[in-house]
Amino acid sequence: MVSVGDIDRWNSEMVREVFRQTQANIANCDTTITRFTNLDVFNSWSGKTAEASKDSISQTIKDFSAHRDQAATISLAAKQAADDIDSVKSKLASIRSDANSLGLSVQPDGKVAGPTPPLWPTWSTAQQTDYLMKKQAIQDRLDRLLVEAGRVDDDLAAVIDGADGDLPVEDVDPLTNTSSVTRKKNQIKAFHDRFGFDPRTDNDWKLAEILDTNTYNPVNKGVDSSVVVKTIDKVPGGGLQRINAFIPRDSVNNIPYQNRGDARGFDPNAGPEDSRVSIYVDYDRGVVVMRQNPSVEIPSGAVKVGTPTMGVAQDGDRVQVTFEAKDPYMPFYDQKVGQWASSTVGTSVRGTLITEPFDGAAPALDGQLPNYPAWEVYNDSESGTTTPVYKFMPDPSDPWGPAKHLPGHHEVSVGGN
Repeated sequence: MVSVGDIDRWNSEMVREVFRQTQANIANCDTTITRFTNLDVFNSWSGKTAEASKDSISQTIKDFSAHRDQAATISLAAKQAADDIDSVKSKLASIRSDANSLGLSVQPDGKVAGPTPPLWPTWSTAQQTDYLMKKQAIQDRLDRLLVEAGRVDDDLAAVIDGADGDLPVEDVDPLTNTSSVTRKKNQIKAFHDRFGFDPRTDNDWKLAEILDTNTYNPVNKGVDSSVVVKTIDKVPGGGLQRINAFIPRDSVNNIPYQNRGDARGFDPNAGPEDSRVSIYVDYDRGVVVMRQNPSVEIPSGAVKVGTPTMGVAQDGDRVQVTFEAKDPYMPFYDQKVGQWASSTVGTSVRGTLITEPFDGAAPALDGQLPNYPAWEVYNDSESGTTTPVYKFMPDPSDPWGPAKHLPGHHEVSVGGN
């Protein structure tokens, strides 16, 4: 766990020095590759000596090209890590400033604390409540920042290892391990391919995560998730709404198979790979993204991924999302009869939600969702504040949850005018 003291000791300029050094290495590799590519001294040779020389030169070019690619990956990761360090330190400074304005301070153990205000006994109940709420809001911001700092620390460690030559920075087999450098690189590419620029904000990085179809949990055996993207009109300042459907148990009986679950409860920090299905409505970037993760059959460990469907409509700021995801291990999944039966009998995960941008007053959400699996909805503002919008938990102990509850639906109505 990263501490407040750890953040204070971070130095982004030291990390940028790694970036500068790798840029120099890249330039040296480019020069060497060009030199060997244009080398013609052996062109007049023939026989085994000529073949051996050409093979040697070819291998040298390959070696330098591989080294250049590794250096480029480390360079990109170092620059991003340095920017992330600056962002975390800036947020910590803002939190400290807001804490100081209340006569509080950020403690080394990650707590926002301080003496009771001198005039506390003379304050009204409303004033005391307002003070405590402001104090808790600052604590919540600090808690989220320490979680974010943990992710930055992982990436920073990968950069350091890579610069020391200890980390295989090229793509590696997901069955063993994929470095955080590679993961970050994949996310940047997925986001850039969609928008034409790299992620800039916290919400951009969350969007980059769900757009990256690669899976990193070894149980998925490298099978990609399925992602569908729809465009909506932008609502500046509307933030990001995350809708997750997850199986709380580690496994469930889903006739005729037994499927692996997500083994978790409600979690505002859950990533896109921590659910069966996720839908992100990003008002600022003007997209709706639906992702279905691979399903794992127990005990064989076989992995399949289904293809989700999604329809999107917009009325002003309100966005309606109609969706369906089907278990790829359902009988006859790949045949029309299976597709028809799933939708008709109601054993697919399908529903309709009408979302609205969170204006800071009260979240609003309407629609209909199936009674299985569990559901959680969060809104992430541009400032980095996460607000719970909706939660639904079926019996987390029931191993027959899909069979019992999927055919049923429930109404969702949260806030609104």
